Amino acid sequence: MIPDATISDKLPGDQPEASPPRAAQSLQGLPEITIANIRECVLTGPQLTTLVVAKRPRLLDEWLCRGDLGFIFAPRGVGKTWISMALPHAVSAGLALGHWTQGEEKARVLYLDGEMPLELSKARHTSLKQEGGDVAYLHHDMLFEKIGRTLNIAEVTHQEAITALLLETGRNFLVLDNLSCLASGVDENKGLAYEPIAAWLLELRRRKITVIMVHHAGREGFMRGHSKREDAASWIIELRDAKEEGQEGARFISHFAKPSRNTGRAIPDLLWHFTTDPEKGRTEIHCEPAEESEYGTMLRHIADGVETVTDLADLMGKQKGTISRWVKKGCNSGRLKKTGQLITLAAP
Repeated sequence: MIPDATISDKLPGDQPEASPPRAAQSLQGLPEITIANIRECVLTGPQLTTLVVAKRPRLLDEWLCRGDLGFIFAPRGVGKTWISMALPHAVSAGLALGHWTQGEEKARVLYLDGEMPLELSKARHTSLKQEGGDVAYLHHDMLFEKIGRTLNIAEVTHQEAITALLLETGRNFLVLDNLSCLASGVDENKGLAYEPIAAWLLELRRRKITVIMVHHAGREGFMRGHSKREDAASWIIELRDAKEEGQEGARFISHFAKPSRNTGRAIPDLLWHFTTDPEKGRTEIHCEPAEESEYGTMLRHIADGVETVTDLADLMGKQKGTISRWVKKGCNSGRLKKTGQLITLAAP
């Protein structure tokens, strides 16, 4: 049983009151670990072999199951929030999403938004919502307007408040958008600093609550921060920018940087294109198997040793101006390095 939990109302600079350590705070009301009670939890090999364990239902395709902890990451502006909002809308309505097939059961979603303006969240929710879906929002703008506070998922009391809200409302699917905005004061590059969050996410998994964490890519293209957070992940999806010159909306490729534990097969890369009709206020989602984009082809040629804009333009049959724009895009994202006329991949 979880104790009553509220968001702290202390102001910055207030002297903290004496309190038990974090671990003790999160275990209030639970039995002590003793030889007597853990003895009852031990399974012998034969007992485990014959134990009847309920199969976790699929929520979407073969790769997303109830109780998963997954990450979606990408550089800024690629489309993280589009796919992170579209996915729970599909799951809560029991629908397919693109080439990802319909799951076995629906989920009731709580979307915790720590960054986007409420106006844009409303517009995107309205443009994506599905008949029969059940997505609720705990939005940073609304929270600040109502109580003058923001959430910090690195704080035990805030974790307990969110867990209590999920249990109280029967919501079993949590989206955290995004880690940088929702976890204040956590050094992303230190694994030890992430442990209080990791322990909470594991608790949610044991409660059969599915969690998707949205995060940013670093300059080298990998998920930003310490790799420790990847250990408990059921899967990790990377979004790769595939937007060409002059295209509207968000266009990207979904790639499983960490394959799903739930399936023995590789999940194919998919090319997504989200476009919104401003008059109808409806977002259309186009999805197809991904082929290498021209920008991706350029990166491959650079990896193979082609070093100048002129050589790339000749090889690909493109104008130098087009190649120069792609190189600038690669340099801005940290994937490329340009020294004089020479272009190389940035060091990892």
